[in-house]
Amino acid sequence: MKQSIMCGLISGALAISGCAQGGDASGASSAPSIQAAPEDVSEKDDSMTGLKPPSPDSVLYFVYQRDGDGAHSFQVEGGATVGYWYGYAFDLEGEHYFTGFTSRSAGTEGAEADTTTMEEGRVAIGQVTLVQKVESGQAGWSQIATDGFVGEFGRLDQPEMVDESRRAVSRELGGGRLILGVPTRLFEDGVAMSNYALFLFNKNGLPQTPFRVWTYVGTVQAGSDNAEACEGGVMTCAASTGELQFEPSAGESLPRIHIVQSGETIAGPGRSRPLGPEDALVFEFDANTGRYQAR
Repeated sequence: MKQSIMCGLISGALAISGCAQGGDASGASSAPSIQAAPEDVSEKDDSMTGLKPPSPDSVLYFVYQRDGDGAHSFQVEGGATVGYWYGYAFDLEGEHYFTGFTSRSAGTEGAEADTTTMEEGRVAIGQVTLVQKVESGQAGWSQIATDGFVGEFGRLDQPEMVDESRRAVSRELGGGRLILGVPTRLFEDGVAMSNYALFLFNKNGLPQTPFRVWTYVGTVQAGSDNAEACEGGVMTCAASTGELQFEPSAGESLPRIHIVQSGETIAGPGRSRPLGPEDALVFEFDANTGRYQAR
């Protein structure tokens, strides 16, 4: 199957043909048709004007060139598991985009298992990005980039868990760039932590890597709830939530992240106190690590 960074126009419900790039090429079968994605796996967007995003299984085919027969997650050669993670529709500089994010665990056998450089337990984040085009009066999707690795995150060979109770937050940065915060949750030792996984979009691609239009730039905390850990009075109960805000930074630096917290925090044995403005969390992008770090 021929591969290219830019595929031709894909009409709303027609079959995909020859539009995968960035995944493994061996063993690929004919691509699935673009179908409407379930409402619970894609950010709703009024500007989509009836054009549905690709279905999760179509996104997986784009990235990995594997037909999962409609499955949202399945195992591939070498023991690795690939899965659909999150879909996001957005507008930037007058164009409408859709990105489907995916995950792939490290292989457990064969050459891939021996050569992976990911931290143990993490998964590789992949993506396919399409832009809306109109041809002969009909709207459709045109692929602009596919990448099997834009970063790594997660634990226990699973990606970060998307928190569907909160909305994603994004901000246009100029120069064809956009920063996106996807709400996620992490459960550890009876504490549920509310986080945001952060991604930087550059439609012009990275220097020397023009197909890499998305980059993972870290995960920041935005609240917690220790309800399960504090049962029985062993620990003081406290729950908090945080609202993520992007603040301008000097020059072309990525924006500072300001998280206003509300709720309660533990003030001492058996005591809690309300959170106030002084408890805001601030994160800044560290160019050395390529991640947002607490200030």
